[in-house]
Amino acid sequence: MSSAVRTMADAGAVLRAARMARGLTQAEVAARAKVSREWLNEVETGKSRFDFQRYLAACEALGLEVQVQKRSADA
Repeated sequence: MSSAVRTMADAGAVLRAARMARGLTQAEVAARAKVSREWLNEVETGKSRFDFQRYLAACEALGLEVQVQKRSADA
């Protein structure tokens, strides 16, 4: 799975899609990532800015890694 993330809402959508693809609830992912379900909900719905360290923990709980790369010329 590879997704371009340009906004906080995009970042949340990536987590939501990965969580749903794995058939996990927000509570299950939150417990694995050691964050609150409320925090995860706010991130997934784009309602909140978020602590990047927590975001990385949620990604790890979903088996995702974050990579940064140079934009393509047509982006």
